Amino acid sequence: MKMLVKKMLRDLSDHKIQFVSIFLMAFLGVFAFTGINGEVVGITDVSTHYYEDTNLADGWIYGENFDKDTLKDIKNMEEVKNAHREMVVDTVANYSSDPDITLHILEGKQEISKFHLFKGKDFNPNDKEGIWIDKRFADARDLDIGDKISLKFDGKTVSKTIRGIIYSPEYVYYIQEGSMIPDFSQVGYAFMPSKGADFDIEYNRITIDGKKELDAKEFSSEVSELLGQYTYAQFVPREDNVGVSTLQDEIDQHNMFSGIFPIIFVMVALLTLLTTMSRVISSQRTQIGTLKAMGYDNTTIILHYLSYGFFLSFAGSLLGLIIGPLTLPYLFYPSMSAMYSLPYWGPAWNLSFFLVAALMVIISVLVTFISVKTINDENPADSIKPKVPKAVSSGIMERTKIWKKMGFNGRWNYRDAKRNKVRAIMSIFGVFACALLIMSAFGMYDSMNDVQDWQYNQIYNYNSKLYLDENITDAQLSTVVKDTNGEEMMEQAIEVKYRGNKHTASMTVYNDSELFRPTDINRNYIEIDPDGVAISDRLAEVLGLKVGDKVRWHLVGNPKWIDSEITQTYSTPFGQGIIMSEKTYEKYGGDDYNYSTNVVLTEDKDIKNYTGVTSVSTREDIVKGWEDMTEAMNLMVYVLIIFAVILAVVVLYNLGLLSFTEIQREIATLKVLGFNTKSLRRLLLTQNLWFSTIGFILAIPGAYILMEAMMGSTGADYYFPINIYPLNFIISLIMTFGLSILVNLLFSRKIKKVNMVESLKSNE
Repeated sequence: MKMLVKKMLRDLSDHKIQFVSIFLMAFLGVFAFTGINGEVVGITDVSTHYYEDTNLADGWIYGENFDKDTLKDIKNMEEVKNAHREMVVDTVANYSSDPDITLHILEGKQEISKFHLFKGKDFNPNDKEGIWIDKRFADARDLDIGDKISLKFDGKTVSKTIRGIIYSPEYVYYIQEGSMIPDFSQVGYAFMPSKGADFDIEYNRITIDGKKELDAKEFSSEVSELLGQYTYAQFVPREDNVGVSTLQDEIDQHNMFSGIFPIIFVMVALLTLLTTMSRVISSQRTQIGTLKAMGYDNTTIILHYLSYGFFLSFAGSLLGLIIGPLTLPYLFYPSMSAMYSLPYWGPAWNLSFFLVAALMVIISVLVTFISVKTINDENPADSIKPKVPKAVSSGIMERTKIWKKMGFNGRWNYRDAKRNKVRAIMSIFGVFACALLIMSAFGMYDSMNDVQDWQYNQIYNYNSKLYLDENITDAQLSTVVKDTNGEEMMEQAIEVKYRGNKHTASMTVYNDSELFRPTDINRNYIEIDPDGVAISDRLAEVLGLKVGDKVRWHLVGNPKWIDSEITQTYSTPFGQGIIMSEKTYEKYGGDDYNYSTNVVLTEDKDIKNYTGVTSVSTREDIVKGWEDMTEAMNLMVYVLIIFAVILAVVVLYNLGLLSFTEIQREIATLKVLGFNTKSLRRLLLTQNLWFSTIGFILAIPGAYILMEAMMGSTGADYYFPINIYPLNFIISLIMTFGLSILVNLLFSRKIKKVNMVESLKSNE
């Protein structure tokens, strides 16, 4: 046994590069899989526990003046476990720049959607002077326990003492009007008990805790029948809560990357590890025969070689399993926490991580076992001899005119590839996989930049967007439009449904505009039919409707449903919905919907303060918001590119090493025949370029399919056309061929060192 240990250590030393590559393959495969997935699993795990611990509501009923009888009726519904009333109002806090605070006035104890207390006292329904405020707002405004805060709304003022600093599960993501990213110094929320109100409370929301997951469609119909349309406006299920749905969309987008890319990493690592382990054992053929001749039994020899595959793959997999989730997820948390408000962040492990690590070890051991068993089954006299090379017969290629015109270089490489099909296929697959990963990562990056240009430079042609107060007068609106030379528009959130498919979308109502110009799917400008209704291609696809069909829609907060015939489609990366003219809107809306301008677009950049304008968003603000929103996604792309390059280096180097080791005897033979080093280098380079070209060409459609699969899973609110800029395509090409040629050059330098006598006598 001591001798076998010494032999193993000597083998490790003699073939250290190959064994290190086996370790690296196992490590990189598991590290990439667990590291990238660790971020997604961590956020999912944290948000799920957060919702469970705080008993996040299963839905919310919005309406007017919910009295005790209404609450009792809701509580008596079969699906409802518990419910409570609250008054939710938009207020302005007494700080500079008038930050917006959403105030929740709760009736009784807080048993549903309980906030997470970061600091201070628990919520006390009998505390008439206390208020609990948002942690992010408190940090931004340097507020603490015991500070006073005043909130104003509808002529009323609420002045309270801060009792607690909190996180609320209903506010995982929230922004101020006209922005895409939260400015926590300008927006926040607060909770106070109803006993602290010195005014009449008009409860406008009922929070629902269901006995089980609520069927939104059925429950909404039952509530509508129970309450009638005069007090009931809308039921919002948990999955439609802005914070919950936005975070889930973000998780889905990250999952899109982490679900496909790491699996490819693992597959490439597994196949390369499989090939390497098989070749390493094959190179030990003579030693296995010698061990048998010395009297070692089969079990001892098999266990000896199984230890090679086990210890290396186990060490690499274990290290990747530990380090992956503890490192990569922390790259994403700073950008994620700037957008979302969770009480804590951290990675997590799930069963798939351990399965991938175990798979890596099992495959390595299994391949080792098959390779050793095959040699071990031979008698010692045969196994002690080198394996006889396969005889290759002439094929169709050799009988064509092309073959006659082909030089020695081409003929030798063709026959070498034909004789060593597995090595050739693995080399092509290695290049294919690495080029696929590099091109896909660049393609994702370019596609995201492309939609930014489409949305913010082509569709949006304004410099500023003014959001109007709902009580703005006609005279004030006229002044704003005249001074800014602006264009009026109405934007509203709507619900649309078609044949049972229901979706939340946006509605844009305007007349002719040069500042907002819809496009078709080829990014050509189109004119919206002033007498018809246009629907975005992505929304039409989600609902399964086409031009000529009738879609049902209603404004969020208004229960009146409208039927409208779709007359055309348009394409937009985000903000899926419908567009119509003011005339068409009033024709369909009748007495239930009246056009009301709530947005003004203008080319002006410097907007002064106007009465009736609540906020202004500039093009720079919007683009900055988009860049902040996609920062985590871009970071993910960078990580994937880095991993793709590292994997490409390891895989190509490893395959190159295997190839060089296997053809040393052929190289020695050619040197004896008079081939100089330059000719032999050219010979190896030719084969390398063949495999790289085939692998790269195959990777082009592969990358397209991969990107299409990932972009198609971005959710119903986005449309990402697949694109890769010529520059990045060329960079992908250069990186793939550059790495391939670089690895080839590293090995071609060893041609000079090939010992012709030892190589040619190796078969004797």
